[in-house]
Amino acid sequence: MSAKAVVVALLAATAFVASPAPSASALFSAAAAGSSQSVAQSVPQADAPVAVAVARDVTVSWSATTLSSGTAVTGYVVRRYTPANVLQTVLDDCTTVPTNTCIERQVPIGMWHYTVQARIGSWIGPESAPSASISVANAALVLDSAAPITALPQTVTGLVSQFTLGASLSFRLDSAAGTVLVGSPATVTSSTSMAVSVTLPSGTSDAPHSIVVVDSSGVVASAAVNIAFSPVMQTMRMLDVDANGKVDRVDVDFNEPLASYSAGTAPWTLTNVPSGGTLSSVTVSGNTATLHVAEGAGAANTAVGSFRVALAANAAGIRDAAGNQTAYAATAVTDRAAPALVSLQLRDNNGNGRVDRVTAVFSETLATYSAGVSPFAVANVPSAGTLSSVSRSGTTATLTLAEGVGAADTAVGSMTVAMTASATGIRDAAGNQSSFAARTPTDLARPVPMTVTETNAGINGRAEAGDTVAITFSEALGTASVPATATVTLADPVGAGNDTLSISGITNGARTTGGANYVVGDGTSATWAASSVALSNAGRTVTVTMAGSCVGTACLVLGTQTTNATFSFLSATTLTDVVGNVASTTARTASLRLF
Repeated sequence: MSAKAVVVALLAATAFVASPAPSASALFSAAAAGSSQSVAQSVPQADAPVAVAVARDVTVSWSATTLSSGTAVTGYVVRRYTPANVLQTVLDDCTTVPTNTCIERQVPIGMWHYTVQARIGSWIGPESAPSASISVANAALVLDSAAPITALPQTVTGLVSQFTLGASLSFRLDSAAGTVLVGSPATVTSSTSMAVSVTLPSGTSDAPHSIVVVDSSGVVASAAVNIAFSPVMQTMRMLDVDANGKVDRVDVDFNEPLASYSAGTAPWTLTNVPSGGTLSSVTVSGNTATLHVAEGAGAANTAVGSFRVALAANAAGIRDAAGNQTAYAATAVTDRAAPALVSLQLRDNNGNGRVDRVTAVFSETLATYSAGVSPFAVANVPSAGTLSSVSRSGTTATLTLAEGVGAADTAVGSMTVAMTASATGIRDAAGNQSSFAARTPTDLARPVPMTVTETNAGINGRAEAGDTVAITFSEALGTASVPATATVTLADPVGAGNDTLSISGITNGARTTGGANYVVGDGTSATWAASSVALSNAGRTVTVTMAGSCVGTACLVLGTQTTNATFSFLSATTLTDVVGNVASTTARTASLRLF
């Protein structure tokens, strides 16, 4: 090697030592023998890159860099910085770049700038000037209209922009995990903007919501929508709260919470309220408006019939928190009023002095009945009777009692009837089941004359002062219905026929004695006007004692009945039991010799 070549080589070596490794590199060659020289080439600074963001993907590009000899560099180093020049970690697609462009995907949201450095082998050139700052942000979703949605389902249209071409998307309600909306596009067809058309489903709550754009990285864009429609009436339930057979409340349920209410009864129209009820006041709590009904003076009635409720719009009436008012035309209410027990009556249907029937009348027509006796509990039945069967017709359930073997008794006493709810028992057509606690039935069983007896003061079979006639009934008589004195009249009707006996206030007119020998004068009669009447046997027995002088045409021709005869007793219509039931109107016969 010549001295000149050595000097050039040394100068070149000195130049490489003087240049820092990150900013330059050199390329040289030397001949093996003879006179030669070495030429140094620097790695030039790359041009400033250009960065373009589309959604979360940033494309970085720059002009290709060559050495002074025209030799192309072998690659580039890309760096990303914050506005404060803090170096960031570059994502995979831009870490080793053989060409003059790369795409850094899913770049964090923020402001960034980029630099590049050319490299050849292990040598790299100076870092370029920074690119212009760019903003990386979520995609944008813009809907066509922000007006409130007042009906569902509803299709919403708009544009989604700043997305990577080919990205897979879905559109959801409120969050990345929300309901997938019908109409979600599957693949982005434009990196600038793409039309969106999705449907908000029925049942979406009445409130502000958002449509959320989701890709594989999660939520990347959203836009607000506002569903604001009037509260919708869902049910109207007619109730008989106090179970007395008259409607007293209607609960109206809406699909959302209601605002405070101060409109009184004005917005509401109630027609054909059962029993003639009227609206008295309205209160609101949560989703429910409660209509308080003043019970009418009509008959008990828990059937809906033609009962209707209508609501008019009112600024102080039924509305939601956003002030959306609601109204609806006359609408039938849902029956939630069970048949109420209107009357429970104890009867002696066959008039034999032993109760055999209880009739339970309800406030509406009853559905078919197949529960047998199981829903009913009957206690302390007079004469020790028992419940044998139950039937239903119209509004009435009839409880048939097997007559007991105890003494004849038509007084209700301590008898009670109770009924439990049953799916096959007492209920209305809507399935509302009835029940009631033990209660005493109303006594509608008449007092029945069970026995007629007599005593004689002198000659058996001959009417005279001191003789008695006693009638024992199936229950106590009302004291006020029994006279203290009575007029006893014994008569022989004109012509053939039996003699008759009349006791004022005790018998229903003149009754046949069954014999013709008490009076022997045809067409004559004998009267004891001052006869006394007494109650005994706990009020069940009436005893008439003949007293005073005999007055009448038959007094001198009274005869003597020497054999028993069939006396027909029929109670006076003024005799009643202690609750006012008129004594039995069926005649009772007794084979005896009066007086």
